[in-house]
Amino acid sequence: MFSGDIALTIIVVTLLMIVLIAGAIITMYVANKKHVQQLIKMAQMELNYEKELRTVEQEVQEQVLTNVARELHDNIGQLLTFMRLQIESQKLDTPEDAPKLLPLDNTLNDTIQQVRLLSHSLNSDMLEQSGLLKSIEKEVDRLQQIKSLQIHFIHDDREPAFNKDQRLMVFRIFQEILNNMLKHADARNIEVSIKAHNGFEMRISDDGRGFELPEKMPDGSGSGLINMMKRAKLANMRLDVDTAKGKGSIFTLSTE
Repeated sequence: MFSGDIALTIIVVTLLMIVLIAGAIITMYVANKKHVQQLIKMAQMELNYEKELRTVEQEVQEQVLTNVARELHDNIGQLLTFMRLQIESQKLDTPEDAPKLLPLDNTLNDTIQQVRLLSHSLNSDMLEQSGLLKSIEKEVDRLQQIKSLQIHFIHDDREPAFNKDQRLMVFRIFQEILNNMLKHADARNIEVSIKAHNGFEMRISDDGRGFELPEKMPDGSGSGLINMMKRAKLANMRLDVDTAKGKGSIFTLSTE
């Protein structure tokens, strides 16, 4: 009888311990699940905040660029045109000076054309009117006037099916890549290739000096590239970079 009570007590205690352990495990599981859900929620909030911040930043930048474009077109452009009219007037007043004024007149005319093209490339409204492919072609034409550089443009003659924000992101990333190549790559040849059939891919390569990727640069000098990658992500795209010192660089922007 006594041994039976002991056995019953052991069974009861064992069951209670199992229930307590199970309860502790369930409590820990529920708490951990809530913690994970909270972390996911916080990460999503942080991602949404960063996306909104990038969007606002892009809007501010575009407004600044639009203002600069209008200033170039309306004020600087008019001043240059007025200067050219003065030269033409001088030619009529003193025909003997016309040969001397001709080089100045040609340079001024080239400057007016460059200011007009630069104004168009900065103004996002022109991008909407011309489309992405045509705008990139115009930008390539403008940069091809740099005599020490050859820019080759290849495309499949298809306008990418993007919304307004995506077109703008792609065009600004294109401009920044080209600008960095012109400033830092010391390249002789740049190739721009765009494919819009069965997805989008823009590939920009140069035969310049190349560089180390940002993750290998502790001084943070790759922040411009990191920003471009973040902008590409906002447009639901990805920017891949293949480069090394002395081996040129290849930038590939594509839909995910």
